[in-house]
Amino acid sequence: MNNESHDYLFHYTNTSSLALILKNQNIKFNPLTVLDDSEEEKIKDHQQYSKYCFVSSWTDNETESIPMWNMYTNLSEGVRIKLPKYPFKEYLIDQSAYRKSFESDNYNISGQGFYTIISPEDFFDGNYFLPTNVQKNILNQVRYTNDIDDLYPQILSVLDGNTHLNMGSLGVCKNKYWSFQDEWRYILNFFPFGYKEMMEEAINNSNQKILRKIHEGVDLPFNYYFLKIDQIKFEQMHITLSPKISEGNRLITKLLVEKYNPKAVVKESELLNKLR
Repeated sequence: MNNESHDYLFHYTNTSSLALILKNQNIKFNPLTVLDDSEEEKIKDHQQYSKYCFVSSWTDNETESIPMWNMYTNLSEGVRIKLPKYPFKEYLIDQSAYRKSFESDNYNISGQGFYTIISPEDFFDGNYFLPTNVQKNILNQVRYTNDIDDLYPQILSVLDGNTHLNMGSLGVCKNKYWSFQDEWRYILNFFPFGYKEMMEEAINNSNQKILRKIHEGVDLPFNYYFLKIDQIKFEQMHITLSPKISEGNRLITKLLVEKYNPKAVVKESELLNKLR
């Protein structure tokens, strides 16, 4: 690896997905339950906590990977996106946001507030909750292991009569068979209740209602999740074309970039004319 790989990550995809990323300026997160490694959703607990864990998969390996080109793109329409680490837009949650949402001065926060990667509207009014406020907490380097306890973690535990959910152990380990991916992941662990509902439970010194929703496996209001890309990071995008991309998809990619992100850089693959 060179030093550049410490500051940027790379994502293999196709021109169709690229079109949506460019047009909507966001990144899609998929639940563990739909990923290509079927082991990932398996945990020791009976409850399906894995459906609350959403990931976006990247790699820090700047050198192009033939297996990655073949597995995650159709070579005739493949592209590889390069973005700075932590590319997501941040929103300030301050006292004025609390007053606007709760229409009351009874809810106070200390200092200048905090930043979240979810818009204030979704943070307060959505019927789901993402406990991560600082986006640097969501990036994890995947650890490859054959340890069963790591591959199939125990999420629920009870200590001194208190229930604990170790959601942070989801999505961070994979079998050594996958080590060629050099994978880094942005991981979002959601809960199936809103911030206001959680606050009401806290005021009543109870968390039974929200815990019951988790244990019962209440569905989230979405199948996939999208995070907005910060404008400055968006403009730093580099796009590498597949070594066997068709002329039509090469043209489509360049037209998409011209329309939606003209500051992005499009370049040919280093493997161009090296694969039959």
